[in-house]
Amino acid sequence: MVQKREGINVLGALSDLVILVLMVGGAGFGGYYLGVHQQLAPVQKVAPGTKDAVQEQPAKALAEADSKMLPITEEEKPTTKPASAKPKASRKYWLSSSGVEYIGYSITVKVNGTAVDNFFGPGKNVDITRLVKKGSNTVVFDAKELGEQYNKHAGDDKAVLSVKIVSGPYIQENFSSKDVLLSYARNAAESETFNDTKTFVGE
Repeated sequence: MVQKREGINVLGALSDLVILVLMVGGAGFGGYYLGVHQQLAPVQKVAPGTKDAVQEQPAKALAEADSKMLPITEEEKPTTKPASAKPKASRKYWLSSSGVEYIGYSITVKVNGTAVDNFFGPGKNVDITRLVKKGSNTVVFDAKELGEQYNKHAGDDKAVLSVKIVSGPYIQENFSSKDVLLSYARNAAESETFNDTKTFVGE
């Protein structure tokens, strides 16, 4: 009895194996058939003039079309735009004091109504570019007499404190006389308070 059961089990296992091999083989053959004879998006031929249809272009026709294309001439070749010219350097405006200190005056300067600074002696440069506009500009020089204790050159009209408005490409101490737009001065021989208005033209 035991031998019969073992024989039956072996036959059953063999039959299962044969069925499995047949199923795998069938699946592989079916996939191969579909891959060779079918397309996922089959191309259909339609009558000429069908809307949205793409006409098939024979290789010969494409080659002839390419041969008829004209070469690009030098004039037609795209050119790079030339680099734009550098912007013109902005002009600077500044107040510069020179002369002698302790002449007994404090000169306050206003440009177009805005107080800028006080000047007591030489060697001071103050940028006023932001206050200068194109065309006419108004400058007020308010020279206050400080008294004898601040005047070491009393009676000397050659002891002068000068405040100039200068224009140039950049602020500097050593500027040319042609860069001076206007000048204002007081001397140690004077003893009054002055309030003077002048104008200059900005670019």
